[in-house]
Amino acid sequence: MGAMAIAEPAVTTARQTGRADNTDILTKHDVHQAKDARQTGTMQATEQSSLHKIRLLYFFFRFSTGSLIPFLPLFMSSCGFTHEEIGRLQAIRPIVTMISGPFWGALSDRTGKKKLILISTFVISAICRLSCAFFKDDMQLFAIALCLTSLFYAAVTALLDSIVVSSLSSKQRLNFGKLRLWGELGNGISSTLMMHVSNNEAYGFEHLFVVHGVSAAVAVVFMSLCTPSNQYNQQKTKANGIAKNDDIIDWRRNLLDVFTNAEIASILGAVAVTGCSISVLENFSYINIKMLYKLHGQEDRLGQEISLYRMFHTSGGMLTWWWSGSWQKRLGPNGVIFASVCCVPLIFFLYAGVGDGLDVWTKIGFAAAEAIRSAIFAAMWSSATIRMNMICPSHMTAALQAIMDASYRGVGSTAGAYFGGALCKKFGIANAFKIVGKSFVSLLCMLGAVFLSSRTIGSHAPK
Repeated sequence: MGAMAIAEPAVTTARQTGRADNTDILTKHDVHQAKDARQTGTMQATEQSSLHKIRLLYFFFRFSTGSLIPFLPLFMSSCGFTHEEIGRLQAIRPIVTMISGPFWGALSDRTGKKKLILISTFVISAICRLSCAFFKDDMQLFAIALCLTSLFYAAVTALLDSIVVSSLSSKQRLNFGKLRLWGELGNGISSTLMMHVSNNEAYGFEHLFVVHGVSAAVAVVFMSLCTPSNQYNQQKTKANGIAKNDDIIDWRRNLLDVFTNAEIASILGAVAVTGCSISVLENFSYINIKMLYKLHGQEDRLGQEISLYRMFHTSGGMLTWWWSGSWQKRLGPNGVIFASVCCVPLIFFLYAGVGDGLDVWTKIGFAAAEAIRSAIFAAMWSSATIRMNMICPSHMTAALQAIMDASYRGVGSTAGAYFGGALCKKFGIANAFKIVGKSFVSLLCMLGAVFLSSRTIGSHAPK
């Protein structure tokens, strides 16, 4: 009995000790779980804050460019420049972009100073663009200012997209379009507001330069806040294995590998063809619309209805940027690029006029063409940017993005301006649009036939 009496307290003590140990273990486990939850919540909050800054960056960046760049031809016309002189001045940007864009991309990749190059080139390009207001009486100085603007601005768009996509995780990259749509929103708002300002005699073009300067300064603030530091980019560059002694050898070999890659070459070709087509439309579609309104005595409604068409343009781009990630999940980036190219002929037929004269159906066609044109660019650019970032060498992302930008805004825009100008001069704008649309359909049918025949031959080939 005595032994049992002694054993019972011992057992009780052991049980209490066990419960205490279990309580300690549970308490430590709960503490770890709470700590992990707090860390996860902090990371998610930081990530969301970073994404909000990127959205605001794109908004103010495109707001600043949309407040002035689309209206430069009108400003040149108000300065007394002839149509021929305006055409020559407008040709400066694509030519300079085609030459200087890849240089800026390669420089930022090799040095790792992407943030410094992005901010400095954007600031200098904005200053040069603002200086055009002081050279409106001298075409030569105006051309020099435009050339310097194009030289530095050639780095900005491609480098910004490259930095943003590279900073996103593999899952977040499909949401790149949802970030980019804020730029489309900023561009749409600024271009609509500035169109009314430029048409108002109480304000004039001088106020466009003021708005451009202020919004560009705000964009610079967000560039400094939400882009990775130069030290981070340099460490990433070193981690990717770029040694100082073999920079030239590596770059020559990698550039050769990139341009001999069939998928990269096909994407660059699709981007250039799309850029050429959209350049034809951008240069001559509004001229055709203005001629139709003047011919049918509706010139007084032109400004108001073009503003409405621009709203459709903005809406089409925003919706496409938003849904581009979902489409890429279903079709893949290359599938979206191919579908975008297939839709290009439709825009030419709509701009050529689908109704009788300037009736309701013709105006609906113009609005639809504006929305589809913006949607094609958004779908193609989002998919091409993401796919290029996935398949190119990690230390060449900015260079390849700049090459793609040069293919679109350089090669494509230059070819479109000269090719479209020759066709429109010979056949008239509406007939030229129909010719380009039919030629595009024929080309797509030929490529489809070649693709199907190659698959048929391959399926019957001996194993």
